[in-house]
Amino acid sequence: MEKINTKKLVILIIILIVLTSYTYTLRYREAEMPNLPDLELIPENIGGYSSTTIQLTPGAIEVLGVDTTLTRDYYNGTGQKIEFFLGFFRTQQKNSQIHSPKHCYPGSGWDIIKESQITFHPEGKTISARKILISDGKKKRLVVYWFYINTGIITNEFALKWEQMKCSLLGKAQPAAFIRFSVILPQGNEEEARSNLIRFVELIQPYIDLALKQTA
Repeated sequence: MEKINTKKLVILIIILIVLTSYTYTLRYREAEMPNLPDLELIPENIGGYSSTTIQLTPGAIEVLGVDTTLTRDYYNGTGQKIEFFLGFFRTQQKNSQIHSPKHCYPGSGWDIIKESQITFHPEGKTISARKILISDGKKKRLVVYWFYINTGIITNEFALKWEQMKCSLLGKAQPAAFIRFSVILPQGNEEEARSNLIRFVELIQPYIDLALKQTA
């Protein structure tokens, strides 16, 4: 009996040593950083829309924790504006994590009225995104967003955290991008604004996908 217990103890000690060594290696192993996306692949003018690129201040970039970003306002022939933002994170650490719109907008005075999924069909493909309808008491805004990781598009903040945790445990880099579109819904013309946003996203999404694939 004593020999059996001693054997089990030795096996347990070996397992603990192996697990400790593995954990230590993962903790201090430097993950290979991905390339930055080529954001110039995302067109400034597309489908009758022209754009103005907005340069974020160094302070804003620091707060966001992004490695690179693209912010544009796209205008169609009638003057309707679609706001576009893309933020890319080579890895998500404590001070460089994606800020969910569900937290940012309420902190800026907007209330979330409704939240749901929305489906797009760019170039015959089907992708899902998150859709939130928000209001500041005077006007309503429709916001569409998703997250891009190595395995594809996800729309859930919890799924994003799960992927981040898995990469951290495996000692891998945690590249991710946050893509957001928003449009003001004018009174009496809300449906047209929604339709325009959907068509615009379907036009530009393939270029976004192409730019982000350059990070692999």
